[in-house]
Amino acid sequence: MESTVYKITKVNNKSGIFYGPYTFVYGFGVLISIIIYEFLEKKQAIKNKFFKLIMYYIIFTVILSLIEFTGGELLHFIFNVDLWNYSSHFDAIGKYICVTNSLIWGLLSTFNIYIIYPKVKKLLKKLPHIYTYILILAFLIDLIFTIITKINL
Repeated sequence: MESTVYKITKVNNKSGIFYGPYTFVYGFGVLISIIIYEFLEKKQAIKNKFFKLIMYYIIFTVILSLIEFTGGELLHFIFNVDLWNYSSHFDAIGKYICVTNSLIWGLLSTFNIYIIYPKVKKLLKKLPHIYTYILILAFLIDLIFTIITKINL
């Protein structure tokens, strides 16, 4: 979404390392959130809906912060690039984590799990599998192209 907004508004920023509209940290964050949600829902350990909502928010906030930190470190290590740097923020925890953004990521992930994900899940069941294969192929081509060009293979 962020990459698309940058392209539409012609802002000269990139939210990811890929050439296409993919942002690995966001995609990985959404995927991990869904996996955690599905796993915990199968366990049905918590019945209280409000407590469950708060628990998911806290879990997503912590997990997504760890993903953001790891993603920042990996991008710096592999590609020698910093796509974000929160050092100047008052609530920064190092270079790649900011408390305000972490709280927002937790909120967005919780919103995704409760509002967007159920609708997407229903839609995906109706779509032919060929669309999944096409998207995976497009992502893999972008990934290969990015690796080749960014680390000069």
